[in-house]
Amino acid sequence: MNPTINRYFTVWALFIPISSVLVIPSIQGTVPGFLFSFLSPLVVMLAGANLRARYVTTLAMAFLLWLFFFSGSQLADMMVDYTIRFKGVVLVNPLDRSFVLRNSLFTQSLYLMVIVLFGVFVSLFYDRSWDKPFIAGGVLMALFGLYEFVYFLIFGVSGDVISNRGFGSDLGTNDVMSIAFQTVDLAGHTFARIKSLTGEPSMYVFSIFPYWVYARTVSRSPWPARIIGLSLVLTVSTTALVGLLCFAAVKASRMRIDVLRVLLSLLILVLLCYVFRNYIGDFFEHGIIDKVNGRNDSGAERFGNFMASIEFWASLPLANQIVGVGFGYIRSTDMASTLLVNNGILGVALFSWLFLYPAFRLDSSERSQALRISLIAVFVMMMMSVPEFAYLAPWAFVGMAYHRLREYRFAGTSFDMSPPQAAPPVVARHAGQGSRS
Repeated sequence: MNPTINRYFTVWALFIPISSVLVIPSIQGTVPGFLFSFLSPLVVMLAGANLRARYVTTLAMAFLLWLFFFSGSQLADMMVDYTIRFKGVVLVNPLDRSFVLRNSLFTQSLYLMVIVLFGVFVSLFYDRSWDKPFIAGGVLMALFGLYEFVYFLIFGVSGDVISNRGFGSDLGTNDVMSIAFQTVDLAGHTFARIKSLTGEPSMYVFSIFPYWVYARTVSRSPWPARIIGLSLVLTVSTTALVGLLCFAAVKASRMRIDVLRVLLSLLILVLLCYVFRNYIGDFFEHGIIDKVNGRNDSGAERFGNFMASIEFWASLPLANQIVGVGFGYIRSTDMASTLLVNNGILGVALFSWLFLYPAFRLDSSERSQALRISLIAVFVMMMMSVPEFAYLAPWAFVGMAYHRLREYRFAGTSFDMSPPQAAPPVVARHAGQGSRS
């Protein structure tokens, strides 16, 4: 591995989870991690050595896929012989009245380019020495979130003096007060919900939950996982609960059940639930029951946007149902309906395959298990409650998963690389000796 590539990612890794800080406040896309993505092709051309050709080929394939959906959706749009009204759906740019070649098609494609550059870079050049700076970036995000939590307990206001990027209706503003700061009332006390340097608590969970899963496996010290795990709990987000359920489901499907350990764990869980019954009761009522019954504004909004997007997609001509109306046209409150409208059935299928293919192909080692859980959890979070694709952190795990599949193919057999110095075995074959099945 060229040391230039290693040094570049070592610095980049510290900024990967950050999404609420702009280097140039007046330009929305100048998040530090994005700037590293834009510069990465130059680094690859200078130091990529024998992987330059594969890098260029992979980017070319990604461009052809984008061109297919771009051409298909816009041709389908031009074939519509009546006025399409975006009734009830959430538009990325509501001020744009056009249907063909909307401005958001190009602006959102720039964000997509950032993600593709990042994912391809990681999938081709990933080195296990990157794990330390990568996990360090997640720990720094968690520590900033814990600082926010403590600062609010002491002073009663947000302690975030770094964020300068607006989200949603505040898009493009550089007023720190526009950043989504949320609180929650539990057992008569008001607490800040951790969001750290992201747009909101659910987006923090979306970015950092895979760090917790991965740190539990690759970090020698338990503290990174503990710090990140505590910050996830303090988000008081149902998205974190979704991630934990995915984590438990994948773990349970691959483990032998120890009855004694299960009973002890249940006993401890019951005791903890009794001690913190007031807090748990309030969270369960406001965070889950109210959302299911539509009494929670967030839950009602999510469900309403989902249904509006599905109804809008169902009203479209068949061609648009297949390839969508155009990438980046709408942004619902979930990825499933957002993709369905923007990129049609083919887009949903391609996105699902891209995310889940490694999860079903990885070997059974601990490192692969961590990547598998991360991909499944992130996919479920996105489909249910996170419509944002332009967050770098989750795509790092996609890139690492595909890199591990390449290692698997080169090794020609299953292997476990969990210990830091381990390497796949080399099998010497003598003349006339067949391969071992």
